[in-house]
This record gives sequence, structure tokens and C-alpha cells, in this order.
Amino acid sequence: MKETGHSAPAADVLADVLAEVRERVDRREALGEAQVAVLEAAVNIVRAGQHGAGVMPVERSELVREALGAVRAATVATGVALTHTRRESRVAA
Repeated sequence: MKETGHSAPAADVLADVLAEVRERVDRREALGEAQVAVLEAAVNIVRAGQHGAGVMPVERSELVREALGAVRAATVATGVALTHTRRESRVAA
């Protein structure tokens, strides 16, 4: 698989968006937690994909592992949000 070679600024932009989302969303709500987790995964994936930026294989492995954990968390949180939304729509009907 070929590395994508995203630039450091892309990771920085995503990190800035992540910081803003963390300040604005309610992570006690499943959908808010899912938003944060997806952005955490994106930041780690982009950073892991950087080549020539001094990312060591061990660091890359850790970034990918953290991205996978964030994707798992996003999946669970999104599932919880979907279940909650379905319940709300049944009550409203």
C-alpha cells in the first residue's frame, strides 16, 4: 500500500478542528462522543501517513493503533446514537 504523504499542515488543521469540536459538543451525548472519536482517528491516520516527517515506525504503529481504537469508539458511540434516535422517533410517532 502506498503512503499518502499528507502534509503536516493537514494534520494541524484536523487537530484544530478536533480542539474546537471538543469545546463545543456534549460528549455525554453519544453523537458528540462519536464526532470527537472520528476526528481523533482522522488526526492519527493523517499523522501516521506522513512520510519524510521523521515519523518512526514505532511511532507510526502507535498512531495507527490509536486510530483503530478511536474508530472502534466512534462505531460504538454511533450505534448508541442510532438506537437513541430510533427510540425517540418511536415515542414521537
